[in-house]
Amino acid sequence: MANFLEQLPKHLQEIAERVNVRTPEAILTTPKVKFLDTRTCALDTCVHSCTPEDVRILKDAAAKWLVETPSSADSLFRPPASLKWSRLTFGCASLDRCTGGGIVTRGITEICGISGSGKTQLLLQLSLGVQLPPRLGGLGKGVAFICTEDMFPSRRLLQMCKAFEARYPEEQLNFLGNIFIEHQYESKPLLNCVSNRLPQLLQEHSIGLIIIDSVAAIFRLYTDFAERARDMRRLVNALLTYADKYQCAVVCTNQMTASLKADQQTAQDVPCLGLQWANLGRTRMRISKVPKQHKVADKLLTVRKLEIIYSPETPNAFAEFLITSEGVVDVPMPSHDKNKTIVK
Repeated sequence: MANFLEQLPKHLQEIAERVNVRTPEAILTTPKVKFLDTRTCALDTCVHSCTPEDVRILKDAAAKWLVETPSSADSLFRPPASLKWSRLTFGCASLDRCTGGGIVTRGITEICGISGSGKTQLLLQLSLGVQLPPRLGGLGKGVAFICTEDMFPSRRLLQMCKAFEARYPEEQLNFLGNIFIEHQYESKPLLNCVSNRLPQLLQEHSIGLIIIDSVAAIFRLYTDFAERARDMRRLVNALLTYADKYQCAVVCTNQMTASLKADQQTAQDVPCLGLQWANLGRTRMRISKVPKQHKVADKLLTVRKLEIIYSPETPNAFAEFLITSEGVVDVPMPSHDKNKTIVK
């Protein structure tokens, strides 16, 4: 495939080499924004200004090359690029069924909900589940966990970790040793952490999950909405690059805010940051409390619901679950006792 670059004009060769894509397959699967983004290049190393037209010509040339190049027999057995993305289990059967297997390692998954709905509890369970081997629904990798609101709930993580160790005793995993925690409470330090420190962590350790809890705490304080939109795009572009390069899942939580509709004259809870943020994510899920309880070990627990708002590969669906001392679990099925006839 080295001949493919050689037949391109010089400036297109330089554009492809600058983002380290040298095959037509890689060019077609590389996001357009990665070719246009030159913020990571020093001014004296930018070989040529890349325009959207250059990207179009480059992708058209790659597609034409693949169509005209004869295929070998072994290439028929190679999985297409769309199959390289895997899923990360929730560790809860009902949630896995609802989402088609869990969190996909492609794009950004947003989990929104009111305070106390269980967003962080779900993130802690994902942080443990990603370390499981693929045969158990995990990725066999670690976690980069960035907190922007409260301190990381280490005691709760330890409690759930003991439950996972009891559930999977044969794996002998060091769950706590594979979770890398960072606290950032302002936008500029967060962007610096994601742009500079996070790539070093991804290179030195095998990371399968990147978590930001939450984006609303950082971006809802902006007064300049144009600047906020630019910073959100910078954050998302970096996260998408890492997800594609390292095959890891990216999960961000979001808060809810009250919105008043003029025609209904009633308030409803909607995710924060509006369309500026909503258009940057791939999948949005919402967690809410259901007005019913279930008794587990002499304790009444509130039933929670996870609902898929939008997703390109999963239909709109919902699933109910409970949060116990051991983590996120299915709602037990009610037991129906058969009526017994007593003969006197």
